[in-house]
Amino acid sequence: MKRPASLRLRLLLATLAVTLVSWTVVAVTGYFDTKQELDALLDAHLAQSASLLMAQLEVEDDGDEIELEHAPPAHRYERHLVYQVWDRNGRLRLRSAAAPSLRLAAQQGFSEAVAGTEHYRVYTAWNAERTALVQVGERMNSRWLVRDEILEHLLIPLLSALPVLAAFLMIAIHRALKPLSALAAAVSRRQPDSLEPLPVAGTPREVLPLVDQLNGLFRRMHLSLDNERRFTADASHELRTPIAGIRAQAQVALGAADSGERQAALDRVVAGCDRITHLIGQLLTLARLETGKAAESSRNCDLAELAREVLAETAAHAHRKRIDLQYEGGPACVSGNPELLGVLLRNLIDNAIRYSPPHTAVTLTTGTAGDGSWLEVADQGPGVPPSQRQRVLDRFYRMVGSGESGSGLGLSIVNRIAELHRANLELGEGAEGQGFRVRLRFTAGQSPEP
Repeated sequence: MKRPASLRLRLLLATLAVTLVSWTVVAVTGYFDTKQELDALLDAHLAQSASLLMAQLEVEDDGDEIELEHAPPAHRYERHLVYQVWDRNGRLRLRSAAAPSLRLAAQQGFSEAVAGTEHYRVYTAWNAERTALVQVGERMNSRWLVRDEILEHLLIPLLSALPVLAAFLMIAIHRALKPLSALAAAVSRRQPDSLEPLPVAGTPREVLPLVDQLNGLFRRMHLSLDNERRFTADASHELRTPIAGIRAQAQVALGAADSGERQAALDRVVAGCDRITHLIGQLLTLARLETGKAAESSRNCDLAELAREVLAETAAHAHRKRIDLQYEGGPACVSGNPELLGVLLRNLIDNAIRYSPPHTAVTLTTGTAGDGSWLEVADQGPGVPPSQRQRVLDRFYRMVGSGESGSGLGLSIVNRIAELHRANLELGEGAEGQGFRVRLRFTAGQSPEP
């Protein structure tokens, strides 16, 4: 397994790289600026030397020729600086010891010339009487040596300071990353069941979003675990009752003296099995909804088409209870999971049929209004008092005195599917204040939760 990169090392290398590049750019820029200024300064020195030499010369055309003895050195750098004096007839009248005997340059002003193996920077000018041509030259390698020394003085401090800078950076980065190390240590010391929020006091601003996200994760995990514990406890309690009833009826059937009593007990066993099968199905549906993956297979759905399919499926159950199923409205398209929306409709219709008295109607309505679609299921049963309407959405809650058996999960499942589809769930009274009405509003363009 590849070892993860060190944040400290990455910060150190990045800082050193930026420092090195910046310092190099400054050094190179400074070098070229200094080179330009140095060349200008040394050229000015050549021109000044030529002017001083002209001030001391007096050369006549018909005068005696000056002995070509080398002029004595005037400075310790004289070996780098040479000069020549020529008369108007092109005769060499005076030169320094290191100067060649041939003319350094043919043009006046500044120029560059090569004499033998030496490369010179030359300044050439006539004196005021134009009786003497003065040429002062400087060996270019002396300038190159000065440039090299300047570049060396610019780069050596950089190379010398890098290790020291790296050491200080390591210390600074280590101190700056201490909160991360402390956070990692605090998380590693936690027990698996410890979901208390991490302390935020003293946390740097850059680390605070990470701590906030971790605390949010702990809160969600705590809520999820609480829901699972409560769900498991409620499910075990709800399953225990029908199982105990089935066992009791089976014992009655085993001890029955006549076939009629035995058949009645067995019928109750079958009814109990049907009830527990329904309960397990509801529990599995609710458990699947808790994963929150309603966006899987999400597409455009026509609520009217789904409504007709669900009404066809539940028609036999309504007929047995002598309930009239009615459908009103028109097309209503939403974005969602058709399977879950079908589960929602079946639970609403099943609840309405279960709690409606015979010879009444259950009405399913769909439509489009404003910026979205809606569906509504209304019955003519006893209804739900306003004080209990919020509680009927809780898991396993059943109203006392309803006279109907059920799992108490139908409306909980409806509420969860509505949440996953970002639909607004409204509970109220049916037509003319009679019965119970459930209405869901879907906003256009609202996608289910991922």
